Amino acid sequence: MTLFFTIVSVFTTAINRLRANLGLAACALLALVAAVALAICVPIYAEGASLRLLQDEILRQERQTGRSPFALLFRYVSSQRGPLDWERVQPADGFLSTQGLDSLGLARESFARHARTDQLRLFLPPRSGGQNQFLRTVTLGFIGGLDAQIRIYDGAAPRVLTAAPTEQQPLEVLISRTLADQVGINVDDRYTLVAAGTRPVSMPIRVAGLWEPVNASDPAWFFAPDTLNDVMLTAEANFTGSVATTLKGEVAQVLWYARLSGRGLTAAQAGPLLGRVEAVRARAAGLVPGLRLEISPAEPLQRYQTRATELTIQLGVFSIPILGLVLYFAALVAGMLVMRQRGEIALLKTRGVRDAQILGISLIEWLILGSLALLIGPPLGLWFAELMGRTTSFLQLDAATEPLALALTTSSFRFGVAAVALALVAALIPVTSATRRTLVDEQQQSARQVRAPFWQRFYLDVLLLIPPVYGIYQLQRSGGIQVGSLAGADPFANPLLVLVPLLLCFALGLLAVRLIPLLLELLARLSTRPDWVAPLVALRTLARQPEAYRGPLLLLILTMSLATFSASMAMTIEGSIHQAISYQVGAQTRLIEAGETAGRNQQPGQNPNPRPTPPPSNGQEEPRFLFVPVRDHLSVEGITAATRVGIYEASLQASGTGRDAQLIGIDRLDFPKVIPQFKRTWGNGESLGALMNLLARYPDGAIVSRTALAGGLKVGDRLPLQLKLAGDQRAATLRIVAVVDLFPGFYPQDGPIIVANLDYLFDQMGGQYPYDVWIARDPTGNLDVLVGAVRSLGINVLDQIDAAQLIIREQTAPRRQGLFGLLSVGFITAALLTLLGFLLSVLISARRRAIELGVLQAIGLGAGQVATALIIELALIVIAGTGAGTAIGLAAALLVVPLLQVGSGPYPGTPAFGAQIAWNEVTIIYAVFATSLLLTLLALGAVLTRTQLNQAVKLGDANL
Repeated sequence: MTLFFTIVSVFTTAINRLRANLGLAACALLALVAAVALAICVPIYAEGASLRLLQDEILRQERQTGRSPFALLFRYVSSQRGPLDWERVQPADGFLSTQGLDSLGLARESFARHARTDQLRLFLPPRSGGQNQFLRTVTLGFIGGLDAQIRIYDGAAPRVLTAAPTEQQPLEVLISRTLADQVGINVDDRYTLVAAGTRPVSMPIRVAGLWEPVNASDPAWFFAPDTLNDVMLTAEANFTGSVATTLKGEVAQVLWYARLSGRGLTAAQAGPLLGRVEAVRARAAGLVPGLRLEISPAEPLQRYQTRATELTIQLGVFSIPILGLVLYFAALVAGMLVMRQRGEIALLKTRGVRDAQILGISLIEWLILGSLALLIGPPLGLWFAELMGRTTSFLQLDAATEPLALALTTSSFRFGVAAVALALVAALIPVTSATRRTLVDEQQQSARQVRAPFWQRFYLDVLLLIPPVYGIYQLQRSGGIQVGSLAGADPFANPLLVLVPLLLCFALGLLAVRLIPLLLELLARLSTRPDWVAPLVALRTLARQPEAYRGPLLLLILTMSLATFSASMAMTIEGSIHQAISYQVGAQTRLIEAGETAGRNQQPGQNPNPRPTPPPSNGQEEPRFLFVPVRDHLSVEGITAATRVGIYEASLQASGTGRDAQLIGIDRLDFPKVIPQFKRTWGNGESLGALMNLLARYPDGAIVSRTALAGGLKVGDRLPLQLKLAGDQRAATLRIVAVVDLFPGFYPQDGPIIVANLDYLFDQMGGQYPYDVWIARDPTGNLDVLVGAVRSLGINVLDQIDAAQLIIREQTAPRRQGLFGLLSVGFITAALLTLLGFLLSVLISARRRAIELGVLQAIGLGAGQVATALIIELALIVIAGTGAGTAIGLAAALLVVPLLQVGSGPYPGTPAFGAQIAWNEVTIIYAVFATSLLLTLLALGAVLTRTQLNQAVKLGDANL
């Protein structure tokens, strides 16, 4: 009973203490809610993004194979265990047809059942009088659920028999049209089926009709329809009735095929679905031993789980610094609570209250707050995950992006519980420290800081610099981190990408917090002018009591450094990806087209009046390709420019050896119209227009890359080539008119680049050859509609490569989108908590220093000077924190971002893209913090107006 009353009293005390400090309790709750939301949004996003990949895989597989990954095929084959009677199969049929598939929770798109006998011998009837009455072997069976896929083109469906088949009432069957054509069977023909065995059993049959598939490629078919040509189909009631009574072990093969819809699958369903599929398989195998699940969604679901787990772990690692900021804010609020309560705690110790009881009261306080956070945080985490799913870059959202299918699962909720547990540990550390102090210690602590924090005493801030410095050193040695998933590398799977700079920001932030008070102390010593009373008071106060602002200052530094680095990294990666993909594609869109070969291999759908090609100059028979004029592309709405680009092979014959080269033929007038950008550094200082002018001056001119200048070749020299176009070869000589380092769409790493006039190449080859068409188009238009309109002109478009689509694919890559989404929501959360922590610190400090401010007024300092001193204090902290944070973020960006080999395509880093500093974003952040500072000053003024400083001096109470 005593224990019960003790627990009740502790719980009541905790509630009363929370009510007494309602503002700080609300801030602590906000910190816990933020921690829960940030922890939960990571697995929720990972599951939703992995589910989107799974759904894309479903659509792609359905288009390619006609079969969804969410198809189940249960099959029993008698080759191992022998044939079965239908009565033995019926329980499994009833289970799978009803509750078995229903338990999976997915809608059925189609459901088919099929059973067949073992091989039966087909004979002509005895009355036919034929010498060789045996025709062939067939099977007898039924198909259920595919009536819409079977068309009876002659005859009618089989009728149901009420008794065993006889000569007067034979078993009616359907046969495939293919079998009828092969054997010469007609409707109403009669035959005899004989089952082999020690006592053969015969059944008279009548052909009731001939069938064929409505659509042989329909995904509802469990097998290709032509594999059923040897199966004679009867009504299901006949097979399970009269056939079952006539034959023994009539079921040699039976299957159930269900096509389930995975499009509405949610993350909450995907995980348990794998277990439900296994449960259905085990139950069905128990009903019919030997029944196997041959096709199932187990493999794609396992891939989904693997992807979700890997993405959760990787984003979880990336979230550690952000979550650490939130937990630090929770510890800061806990420290403020302890500061308000430390006199009370010391008094309780003098009254005999044990440390365990004091810790128990605080633990209950935080458990109450944690329980509330677990109720409020998950919906906020869902919203965070939705924002992450719409993120295109740091602090950039695309509202038009299709939202992810998100759901709160049990596994994701566990992350929230873990975050609360970590927050409790962080919050109880100040309480544990406060229980060790006496009233004397509290009075000494209120006058001046006695001891520096543990991380300064043990120089942890200096030691924490070692890992990021070593990480940067390793990155420099290894050549950096490759960034470019289109090249096969996934940079965001490498934790060093974020952990190295963030750890560097954290270590430098701690070091700045150590150095800033020393700088303020130096400024205080220099402030000796007698008319500098307010600045002197502010500097002395900041130098004497750094613990009063250390927490908010560190939050401000870390938040600003995180924002500066993240914005700069995002800007660099975004710019490099846009440049790299634009360079890889060359134009906005490439249309891979094929012409017709004149006189042979005519392709349907082409323009009946294509532009003719001139006959070959040598009179030999060569392939001639016919093309619709390229200017016809301009008649399509949305296409603003179009040019021909021929991509061929050539062999350099210089230096007595042959080297393979990339030969590019262009139209010099139209080519610049479709190129979005061409940097002079790519053209060795020349603009694209100047290069095209050289090709105009020299029809046989060639623009070559430096790798083509072998054997002492230079501009003006002749370049002997062996042209290789569509399998034809011809010797030619070009004149080198310019040298470039890069040319849009082509990489020197793949071999020397040679750019020439396309028409000149065709003249040398004696006719036109296949080429691509590069276009500039309206970016707001639909590409599929545009390509369809081009095809309607009779142009054979084999494929298209679009830069905008590649950029979108890159932006929505789960790890990349998740990282920038996490950094975005994390920064917003950290910024709000930083501003709130700053405001709390200022307000609590003003209340705590009421006696000090009252004394300053009592000794002659005016109210304006007191307010000025407080404003200077606040401004110095904000300026120091903002400046240090920005400098640290810039240092991290300049040290780490250049090491990222940022880009896409086959060769990340080509073309090179330098590190960018996001000054615009940093300016916006400055404006936000300046506005918040103004609001903080207004709040401080309101508090000072309401606080009666003279009463504080009389009462000696610092907690007015």
